[in-house]
Amino acid sequence: MSSHYLDVAVGLSYTFLAVSLLCSATREAIASLFQTRAKVLLDGVLTLLHEPAGKPQVRGILPSLKRLLRMDDGFGLDKLGAQSLTAEVMRHPLILGMAQRGRMPSYIPSAIFARAFVSTLTAKYGKGQTAAILLSNVGNEGLTRTLLAIMGEGPDDVAALESAVKLWYDTVMERISGWYKRRSQFVLFLVGLLYAVVMNIDALQLSQRLWTDAALTASLAQKAELAKPPVAPVQPSDAASALAQTKLAKAQAQELQTLPIGWPSARFDSSSGSGIAVALLFALIGWVATAFAASLGSPFWFEGIGWLLALRGTGAKPADTTTSPAAAITLPSLRK
Repeated sequence: MSSHYLDVAVGLSYTFLAVSLLCSATREAIASLFQTRAKVLLDGVLTLLHEPAGKPQVRGILPSLKRLLRMDDGFGLDKLGAQSLTAEVMRHPLILGMAQRGRMPSYIPSAIFARAFVSTLTAKYGKGQTAAILLSNVGNEGLTRTLLAIMGEGPDDVAALESAVKLWYDTVMERISGWYKRRSQFVLFLVGLLYAVVMNIDALQLSQRLWTDAALTASLAQKAELAKPPVAPVQPSDAASALAQTKLAKAQAQELQTLPIGWPSARFDSSSGSGIAVALLFALIGWVATAFAASLGSPFWFEGIGWLLALRGTGAKPADTTTSPAAAITLPSLRK
């Protein structure tokens, strides 16, 4: 394959890597400020305890603003009602002790959750009872049938109940993590589209310029050769993490300013009348392409650069990386 083709591909990949890092840092800062992981964790607990009707009560703009301001009722546990098992379990000292005042933990180990669940039932209905009796007192048929099915024909004691809760917790949180990953990828796309429009990161126009400007293409290819794997982020669970992610986003924005992007756009220089509409259409296609590229995440583009450089013959493929800011779209705060 022609070296020029590869140089253009490397230059584009490097630009998309920089954009995806900026978008990931922005998304993580937003998630930290609004405690998104803790909110998704609460949704997961409502799901596994068969209380889905409570989800709409803890969602909305006002609860999000309350979480941003670190208000005590930001997660809306009071709205779930006095009979909500989710509210009782999430108020257990074992769980409240894992977060600061006005916050909820973004990660609860399955063993801790199971112990808090059993402790809540025994404190409410008395110790020394079988698991079946404790669950029947809850009055939640779906939860009772689920946990008894997991327990099977084994012992009917609180130890077996605790083990069943751990298994059920891990199962549900794995599904919630997958949902959060898809949601985060969509958020990455929206953030990428915003940056693409504001900073005029037009993938089509950039490709054309890289194709015609050999010096620029060589410069970006050289930068790509020096690119390092994204650093694994600190768990974004507090305001300090949000500040760190904001600083990272600012640094990535400054890096992007050194690339051949921005306004004014040469695409609109000679356009008039209907030509402006055509230029805007192609610009929109370029912006959407950039946003889609950003949604793929920085690990994808870093690996892509490695393969292209290896094919180009300028160096070995970089070693596999660990979790990066863009790879943090899974929900490690929910389960391990």
